[in-house]
Amino acid sequence: MILLSGSVQAAEWGTLTGQFLYTGKVSVPQKLEISRDQEICGKFSDQVLDQSLVIGKSGGVKNIFFYLRESKLDESQIHSDYQGVSPSVKIQNKGCIFRPHVSGLWVKKQQLLTENEDLCAHGFQVKAYRNPSLNQLLPPGESFTHRFEYGEKLPMRMSCSIHPWQEGWLLALNHPYFSTTDDSGAFSIKNLPVGEWEFQVWHEKAGYLIASPDWTRGRVKLKIVPGKNDLGVIKVTPSLFAGK
Repeated sequence: MILLSGSVQAAEWGTLTGQFLYTGKVSVPQKLEISRDQEICGKFSDQVLDQSLVIGKSGGVKNIFFYLRESKLDESQIHSDYQGVSPSVKIQNKGCIFRPHVSGLWVKKQQLLTENEDLCAHGFQVKAYRNPSLNQLLPPGESFTHRFEYGEKLPMRMSCSIHPWQEGWLLALNHPYFSTTDDSGAFSIKNLPVGEWEFQVWHEKAGYLIASPDWTRGRVKLKIVPGKNDLGVIKVTPSLFAGK
């Protein structure tokens, strides 16, 4: 249903780029309340910040997920460059926050690696939809790996059962065609198969990010042509981040 065109010819690929800019006033991220393990986590109070809406100095919106909604792609539709991806995607509990705050993985090729770099224990949780949810105790210095069996339609919330301020988001997909925006609000998805596709745009504060009236439920249909496909600057208003 999502793939609107006919079969994709091998060796026809396009790169999709864009930049999300915030039209409102940029505010300084607020410190979060450190209510547990103050003697350890309190040392990182300047880093334990509300990351639910991070706006860069240039007005770019960080941590927006932009990804292909198609879940069933044959081998000819996955560019060979992706075969060399790292086998693990690392999420660290470091400074009593998740690093990175948002991330994604390709379930066929990548597993999740979680590490506790702090001197206190963490209770690593992932609330999944199709996959079993995770709730793993991580003592100091410990790590564990997990492989998701199914791709998910939306990012999964990461949290800590011990430290209530800890939050992050993890996207598990059946393909490698996803990106998250950086400090400048920019994203890039390389080597997409040409054709007409539907993409999902999602942000933790907004949920489905409807930056344009035709982006129903944060979904945008695009025709990918060989070479560069640039959406340019996409302006987003404060009202879009008023809460899911």
